[in-house]
Amino acid sequence: MLARSVKTLLRRTLPLPVWEYADYIRCFGLPEPLRTVLPHAMLSTLNLCFLQELTRRVDRQEVCGDFVECGVYQGGSAGVLGYQAIRSTFQRRLWLYDSFAGMPVASEYDDDYSRSIQGMYIGSEAQTRRILHRLRVPKDRFKIVVGWFEDTLPKSETVPIALLHVDCDLYNPVKLALETFYSRIEPMGYVVLNDYGSFQGCRTATDEFLGKLDVSVILQQIDRDAYYFQKPGPTS
Repeated sequence: MLARSVKTLLRRTLPLPVWEYADYIRCFGLPEPLRTVLPHAMLSTLNLCFLQELTRRVDRQEVCGDFVECGVYQGGSAGVLGYQAIRSTFQRRLWLYDSFAGMPVASEYDDDYSRSIQGMYIGSEAQTRRILHRLRVPKDRFKIVVGWFEDTLPKSETVPIALLHVDCDLYNPVKLALETFYSRIEPMGYVVLNDYGSFQGCRTATDEFLGKLDVSVILQQIDRDAYYFQKPGPTS
Protein backbone atom coordinates (compact mmCIF):
# COMPACT_ATOMS: atom_id res chain seq x y z
CA MET A 1 0.00 0.00 0.00
CA LEU A 2 2.85 2.40 0.89
CA ALA A 3 4.63 1.65 -2.39
CA ARG A 4 1.43 2.33 -4.32
CA SER A 5 0.96 5.65 -2.51
CA VAL A 6 4.53 6.70 -3.28
CA LYS A 7 4.06 5.75 -6.93
CA THR A 8 0.85 7.81 -7.13
CA LEU A 9 2.59 10.79 -5.52
CA LEU A 10 5.48 10.59 -7.97
CA ARG A 11 3.10 10.48 -10.92
CA ARG A 12 1.45 13.66 -9.68
CA THR A 13 4.64 15.58 -8.94
CA LEU A 14 7.31 14.48 -11.42
CA PRO A 15 7.41 16.09 -14.86
CA LEU A 16 5.59 13.83 -17.32
CA PRO A 17 8.62 13.09 -19.53
CA VAL A 18 10.60 11.99 -16.44
CA TRP A 19 7.92 9.55 -15.39
CA GLU A 20 7.55 8.28 -18.93
CA TYR A 21 11.30 7.73 -19.05
CA ALA A 22 10.95 5.38 -16.07
CA ASP A 23 8.20 3.51 -17.89
CA TYR A 24 10.38 3.14 -20.97
CA ILE A 25 13.21 1.72 -18.84
CA ARG A 26 10.72 -0.87 -17.51
CA CYS A 27 9.82 -1.82 -21.10
CA PHE A 28 13.38 -1.55 -22.41
CA GLY A 29 13.69 -5.17 -23.52
CA LEU A 30 10.58 -5.11 -25.67
CA PRO A 31 10.68 -4.50 -29.44
CA GLU A 32 9.05 -1.47 -30.99
CA PRO A 33 6.29 -0.45 -31.08
CA LEU A 34 5.49 -2.28 -27.82
CA ARG A 35 8.34 -0.59 -25.98
CA THR A 36 6.81 2.83 -26.63
CA VAL A 37 3.09 2.11 -26.50
CA LEU A 38 2.70 -0.39 -23.66
CA PRO A 39 2.93 2.16 -20.80
CA HIS A 40 0.02 4.09 -22.34
CA ALA A 41 -2.30 1.29 -23.47
CA MET A 42 -5.22 -0.33 -21.66
CA LEU A 43 -5.15 -3.24 -24.11
CA SER A 44 -3.45 -6.47 -23.12
CA THR A 45 -0.06 -7.26 -24.58
CA LEU A 46 -1.67 -10.11 -26.52
CA ASN A 47 -4.26 -7.71 -27.94
CA LEU A 48 -1.59 -5.21 -29.04
CA CYS A 49 0.50 -7.94 -30.64
CA PHE A 50 -2.50 -9.35 -32.49
CA LEU A 51 -3.48 -5.89 -33.69
CA GLN A 52 0.03 -5.59 -35.12
CA GLU A 53 -0.36 -9.00 -36.74
CA LEU A 54 -3.58 -7.92 -38.47
CA THR A 55 -1.81 -4.87 -39.90
CA ARG A 56 0.79 -7.20 -41.36
CA ARG A 57 -1.87 -9.61 -42.56
CA VAL A 58 -3.63 -6.99 -44.70
CA ASP A 59 -0.28 -6.31 -46.34
CA ARG A 60 0.28 -9.99 -47.07
CA GLN A 61 -3.26 -10.32 -48.42
CA GLU A 62 -2.80 -7.13 -50.48
CA VAL A 63 -5.78 -5.33 -48.95
CA CYS A 64 -5.52 -1.63 -49.76
CA GLY A 65 -6.86 1.16 -47.59
CA ASP A 66 -6.13 3.10 -44.43
CA PHE A 67 -6.29 2.28 -40.72
CA VAL A 68 -9.13 3.82 -38.68
CA GLU A 69 -9.48 3.84 -34.90
CA CYS A 70 -12.58 4.90 -32.98
CA GLY A 71 -11.60 5.44 -29.36
CA VAL A 72 -7.99 6.50 -28.91
CA TYR A 73 -7.58 7.22 -25.17
CA GLN A 74 -3.83 7.78 -24.57
CA GLY A 75 -2.67 6.59 -27.99
CA GLY A 76 -1.30 3.14 -27.22
CA SER A 77 -3.03 1.17 -29.96
CA ALA A 78 -2.81 4.20 -32.25
CA GLY A 79 0.96 3.90 -31.94
CA VAL A 80 0.83 0.30 -33.15
CA LEU A 81 -1.33 1.27 -36.12
CA GLY A 82 0.82 4.27 -37.01
CA TYR A 83 4.05 2.31 -36.69
CA GLN A 84 2.78 -0.30 -39.12
CA ALA A 85 1.11 2.19 -41.48
CA ILE A 86 4.45 3.76 -42.38
CA ARG A 87 5.98 0.32 -42.94
CA SER A 88 3.29 -0.80 -45.34
CA THR A 89 3.87 -0.87 -49.09
CA PHE A 90 0.36 0.57 -49.54
CA GLN A 91 1.08 4.12 -48.28
CA ARG A 92 -1.57 3.87 -45.61
CA ARG A 93 -2.79 6.75 -43.47
CA LEU A 94 -4.10 6.58 -39.92
CA TRP A 95 -7.39 8.22 -38.88
CA LEU A 96 -8.03 8.65 -35.15
CA TYR A 97 -11.40 9.61 -33.66
CA ASP A 98 -11.94 10.49 -30.00
CA SER A 99 -13.56 13.20 -27.87
CA PHE A 100 -10.68 13.04 -25.34
CA ALA A 101 -13.38 14.10 -22.86
CA GLY A 102 -14.05 10.82 -21.07
CA MET A 103 -16.81 8.23 -21.40
CA PRO A 104 -20.11 9.48 -22.86
CA VAL A 105 -23.57 8.94 -21.39
CA ALA A 106 -24.58 5.28 -21.55
CA SER A 107 -27.80 4.18 -23.24
CA GLU A 108 -30.57 1.83 -22.17
CA TYR A 109 -28.71 -0.94 -24.00
CA ASP A 110 -25.62 -0.58 -21.78
CA ASP A 111 -25.05 -2.18 -18.39
CA ASP A 112 -24.82 -0.61 -14.94
CA TYR A 113 -21.03 -0.51 -15.02
CA SER A 114 -21.09 1.49 -18.25
CA ARG A 115 -23.39 4.03 -16.62
CA SER A 116 -21.09 4.28 -13.59
CA ILE A 117 -18.03 5.35 -15.62
CA GLN A 118 -19.53 8.39 -17.37
CA GLY A 119 -16.84 11.07 -17.67
CA MET A 120 -14.03 8.70 -16.67
CA TYR A 121 -11.04 7.55 -18.76
CA ILE A 122 -10.24 10.96 -20.19
CA GLY A 123 -7.81 10.54 -23.07
CA SER A 124 -5.01 12.78 -24.27
CA GLU A 125 -4.50 14.10 -27.77
CA ALA A 126 -1.09 15.45 -26.72
CA GLN A 127 0.04 12.04 -25.45
CA THR A 128 -1.17 10.41 -28.64
CA ARG A 129 0.86 12.84 -30.72
CA ARG A 130 3.95 12.23 -28.52
CA ILE A 131 3.69 8.49 -29.08
CA LEU A 132 3.36 8.87 -32.85
CA HIS A 133 6.26 11.31 -32.87
CA ARG A 134 8.48 8.89 -30.91
CA LEU A 135 7.61 6.17 -33.39
CA ARG A 136 8.57 8.55 -36.23
CA VAL A 137 5.14 8.62 -37.83
CA PRO A 138 5.11 11.73 -40.06
CA LYS A 139 2.40 14.28 -39.37
CA ASP A 140 1.03 13.95 -42.88
CA ARG A 141 0.41 10.22 -42.36
CA PHE A 142 -2.15 10.57 -39.56
CA LYS A 143 -5.10 12.76 -38.65
CA ILE A 144 -6.66 13.15 -35.20
CA VAL A 145 -10.33 14.16 -35.29
CA VAL A 146 -11.49 15.49 -31.92
CA GLY A 147 -15.13 15.48 -30.89
CA TRP A 148 -18.08 13.27 -29.97
CA PHE A 149 -18.74 10.63 -32.61
CA GLU A 150 -22.23 11.87 -33.39
CA ASP A 151 -20.61 15.15 -34.48
CA THR A 152 -17.48 13.86 -36.22
CA LEU A 153 -18.27 10.51 -37.83
CA PRO A 154 -21.06 11.77 -40.12
CA LYS A 155 -18.51 14.26 -41.53
CA SER A 156 -15.63 11.80 -41.79
CA GLU A 157 -13.73 11.54 -45.04
CA THR A 158 -14.76 8.66 -47.28
CA VAL A 159 -11.57 6.67 -47.74
CA PRO A 160 -10.98 2.95 -48.34
CA ILE A 161 -10.22 1.14 -45.09
CA ALA A 162 -8.08 -1.95 -44.53
CA LEU A 163 -8.54 -2.18 -40.76
CA LEU A 164 -11.09 -0.65 -38.41
CA HIS A 165 -10.31 -0.69 -34.69
CA VAL A 166 -13.44 -0.05 -32.59
CA ASP A 167 -12.51 0.70 -28.98
CA CYS A 168 -15.41 2.80 -27.69
CA ASP A 169 -17.11 0.41 -25.24
CA LEU A 170 -20.73 1.58 -25.35
CA TYR A 171 -23.72 0.75 -27.53
CA ASN A 172 -24.24 4.06 -29.35
CA PRO A 173 -20.63 4.82 -30.32
CA VAL A 174 -19.96 1.22 -31.38
CA LYS A 175 -23.13 1.15 -33.47
CA LEU A 176 -22.29 4.48 -35.10
CA ALA A 177 -18.71 3.41 -35.83
CA LEU A 178 -19.85 0.22 -37.55
CA GLU A 179 -22.63 1.95 -39.48
CA THR A 180 -20.27 4.70 -40.64
CA PHE A 181 -17.18 2.75 -41.63
CA TYR A 182 -18.13 -0.84 -42.48
CA SER A 183 -19.19 -0.04 -46.04
CA ARG A 184 -15.80 1.61 -46.61
CA ILE A 185 -13.80 -1.43 -45.53
CA GLU A 186 -12.19 -3.21 -48.45
CA PRO A 187 -13.06 -6.88 -49.07
CA MET A 188 -10.88 -9.06 -46.82
CA GLY A 189 -10.25 -6.12 -44.48
CA TYR A 190 -10.59 -6.51 -40.71
CA VAL A 191 -12.74 -5.13 -37.91
CA VAL A 192 -11.46 -5.36 -34.33
CA LEU A 193 -14.03 -4.93 -31.54
CA ASN A 194 -11.95 -4.29 -28.49
CA ASP A 195 -14.80 -4.46 -25.94
CA TYR A 196 -17.06 -7.19 -27.31
CA GLY A 197 -16.21 -9.60 -24.50
CA SER A 198 -16.48 -7.15 -21.62
CA PHE A 199 -19.14 -4.50 -22.42
CA GLN A 200 -22.77 -5.44 -22.93
CA GLY A 201 -23.43 -2.40 -25.12
CA CYS A 202 -20.60 -3.21 -27.51
CA ARG A 203 -21.78 -6.81 -27.77
CA THR A 204 -25.41 -5.82 -28.40
CA ALA A 205 -24.53 -3.19 -31.02
CA THR A 206 -22.19 -5.59 -32.82
CA ASP A 207 -24.65 -8.50 -32.83
CA GLU A 208 -27.44 -6.25 -34.14
CA PHE A 209 -25.23 -4.86 -36.89
CA LEU A 210 -23.90 -8.22 -38.02
CA GLY A 211 -27.39 -9.67 -37.93
CA LYS A 212 -28.51 -7.18 -40.59
CA LEU A 213 -25.71 -7.97 -43.04
CA ASP A 214 -26.55 -10.00 -46.12
CA VAL A 215 -23.40 -12.07 -45.64
CA SER A 216 -22.20 -14.17 -42.73
CA VAL A 217 -19.07 -13.25 -40.79
CA ILE A 218 -17.28 -15.23 -38.12
CA LEU A 219 -16.35 -13.47 -34.89
CA GLN A 220 -13.09 -14.75 -33.46
CA GLN A 221 -11.70 -14.13 -29.99
CA ILE A 222 -8.37 -12.42 -29.36
CA ASP A 223 -8.37 -12.25 -25.56
CA ARG A 224 -10.97 -11.88 -22.80
CA ASP A 225 -12.12 -8.51 -24.12
CA ALA A 226 -11.36 -8.28 -27.83
CA TYR A 227 -12.83 -10.04 -30.86
CA TYR A 228 -12.36 -9.53 -34.59
CA PHE A 229 -13.78 -10.55 -37.92
CA GLN A 230 -12.77 -10.32 -41.55
CA LYS A 231 -15.03 -8.71 -44.13
CA PRO A 232 -15.88 -11.33 -46.75
CA GLY A 233 -14.22 -11.03 -50.12
CA PRO A 234 -15.89 -11.25 -53.52
CA THR A 235 -17.46 -14.57 -54.27
CA SER A 236 -15.89 -16.58 -57.07
